Amino acid sequence: MNITHLITLTTTVCAVLSGCAANTPFPPKVMEKVSPTFHFEAWRDAPPSNEAGKTDSGHKVELGGRIIQATKSGKGIVIVAEQLPIVNHPVYGPTEDVKRTGDYEFAFLYPGELEPQALRNGNRFVIVGTTTSRRPVVVNGMPKTEPFLIADCIHVWQTGRTEIAEFKESAGGGYSPLPEKTYCVAQP
Repeated sequence: MNITHLITLTTTVCAVLSGCAANTPFPPKVMEKVSPTFHFEAWRDAPPSNEAGKTDSGHKVELGGRIIQATKSGKGIVIVAEQLPIVNHPVYGPTEDVKRTGDYEFAFLYPGELEPQALRNGNRFVIVGTTTSRRPVVVNGMPKTEPFLIADCIHVWQTGRTEIAEFKESAGGGYSPLPEKTYCVAQP
């Protein structure tokens, strides 16, 4: 095999592998120790405490979703959301293009500031954070107890109720780029 073939083969393998790699907007340090086997449904359906009296908390996870409600609190911003699966194709991000039934609501605290346009109902997001015990929240005036986590970082797409894949960048094509931004709190 000559050097040209070797370079071509190496380039092809790298391109294929990078195409399969997870696409994430977060710094590698934030993604350290994220549970690769976390199942939202099991977390959501877990009883408030296990036999030892401890809550199912302390797992670092990555979740996608759609904002239902955002409320400022003394500790940051509490967001109630609908969990959505994260996909890598046709674009990276949370999607509603799956058929499912049941309750997929959860809440989280982002202990920092977010721009007002990032908090609009319907915006899509991906967060990295740590699970805690269920917590009471008020959703549309009704008290509820939701699975809860504390977010380290959040990436928000300002989509409203539109799928991320429906936005396209095109020079002069009548489309506008999808506004998106990553926010992270300072880590100790």
